[in-house]
Amino acid sequence: MPGTVRAKIKRNPQKTRAGILNAGVKLFSLRGYDGVSVDEIVQRAGVNKRMLYHYYGNKDGLYVEVLRVVFAELESLEIAVLTEDVSTADAIRKVLKEYFVFLEGHPEFVSLLMWENLHRGRFLDVHPNLLSKSKVLARLREIVARARAAGEIDQDVDARHLLVLLYGACFIYQSNRFTLRHTMELDCRRPSVLRDGLRLAQDIIVRGLLSPDRRPQGTAN
Repeated sequence: MPGTVRAKIKRNPQKTRAGILNAGVKLFSLRGYDGVSVDEIVQRAGVNKRMLYHYYGNKDGLYVEVLRVVFAELESLEIAVLTEDVSTADAIRKVLKEYFVFLEGHPEFVSLLMWENLHRGRFLDVHPNLLSKSKVLARLREIVARARAAGEIDQDVDARHLLVLLYGACFIYQSNRFTLRHTMELDCRRPSVLRDGLRLAQDIIVRGLLSPDRRPQGTAN
């Protein structure tokens, strides 16, 4: 009888690499860097340790890549929105809306950012340009400069503080969603709550940013 032919196992490097990355995203966002072991990551990804070391070097390398990939998703969205040729008020309203949508749909981003701040940004100290917002800030500075030249803004506006304000108005609805439900009876799982929060953030920031004679009447989102 002819010998048995052993079936060849097709290797898919892209799938393997993506599987390890996805496992890292899930586990690091749940328990932070210190709460996750290499064994757990490879078990979830369905690969052996050799593959993690081959593609990412070590646990640190995987964690850094997780941060880079997850945060790059938001940056792509920001650049797309802030590149649109719209009025200053519309740009602010649009980016706030996109932040609300993104944060609601990407709980891993929220968790990873909270973990990194809890650990005092120790990985960012080693990789200082990893999560740089330079591109977004450059575009925001252009918008502010254009608005000042057109008389839409009559005050000095530091784009860094403006970006912090935009983030803060949106981020807390997801970062504090559990405590808000108990302390204020504000259930951030309800679309109506997020819709009301977005509308208020849009109105307050736009009205506070623009010159009195350029402030829009009514609300929009």
